[in-house]
Amino acid sequence: MKKIIFFVVSLSFMSVILFGCQSNDNNGHSDVNISKFSISKSSGFGKVNSDFFTVYKDKETLDIFKNAISNAVKREGIANMAEPKFDIKVIYTDGNKQGYHQWVGEKGQKSTLMNVNDTYTIYSISEEITNRLIGLVK
Repeated sequence: MKKIIFFVVSLSFMSVILFGCQSNDNNGHSDVNISKFSISKSSGFGKVNSDFFTVYKDKETLDIFKNAISNAVKREGIANMAEPKFDIKVIYTDGNKQGYHQWVGEKGQKSTLMNVNDTYTIYSISEEITNRLIGLVK
């Protein structure tokens, strides 16, 4: 009887862990309420260059980037990317911070986003959102 109870409890625990990982697939952050984001030229993988050339706090621009993060689509497989072009530091309304590497496509192309803490996974950003991001980073 103890083995059955242990097995059921173990399955329940695993379900909670798996569900938690799946529901937190917004590129490393489940809360996409952004209070500010800053952009810099990238200095390489795994860290955000803190020499920001612009900082955005206005609602319209924050909504563009919020849309980019929340609608980015995870690409399957292990990422093998060239050095990132831009780094982005996002500060959420709950005080959490997150860093991203970003490759911005040309008008009509997709862009790519990578969480600096997970350099093996990339996310695609649609052509429509890319067209809106171009003016923010260039």
